[in-house]
Amino acid sequence: MRLPAHLQYLYKSLTPRYPKWQPGDPKHRVFFPQFWMRIMRPEENRLLRPNVVRFECHIEMTKKDVKQYLEKIYKIDVLDVTTRIEQGKENRHPVSSEIIDPDPDRKFAYVFLTNETFEYPDVWRGKQPFDELAKDEKRMIQMTNKENATTIYRPGLSTWFR
Repeated sequence: MRLPAHLQYLYKSLTPRYPKWQPGDPKHRVFFPQFWMRIMRPEENRLLRPNVVRFECHIEMTKKDVKQYLEKIYKIDVLDVTTRIEQGKENRHPVSSEIIDPDPDRKFAYVFLTNETFEYPDVWRGKQPFDELAKDEKRMIQMTNKENATTIYRPGLSTWFR
């Protein structure tokens, strides 16, 4: 299900195209970048060095854009940037094997920091996010079981309505 553009996450929305510059036009001034970046933990089977940070970034960002984004906005000293584009999964129709609703490609930037080490923050502070989800899931199952128990056994209704 696709949401309207104003309700989507920033990393899922498209960025507007820059207007084409022609001689005589004023310089385009962008005060805040129209790109996005989000920090990602390293993959389980690919451990990174302590001075490397992995980001998922906008597909149109170049290495120079990533470097300037981090240096100018967050004042982080960047030694080098390496990018990698991961192809999105192609979902196929089970009968005709046509590609339907393919996942978009994703771009990852590996940023090498100068004279710094980076530790990923403990966002959950020792708790696992799945504990909270498991509690909510159990509560929802109990609620649906209660609702089903009250609606299934109605003596005057035929089985078609149940």
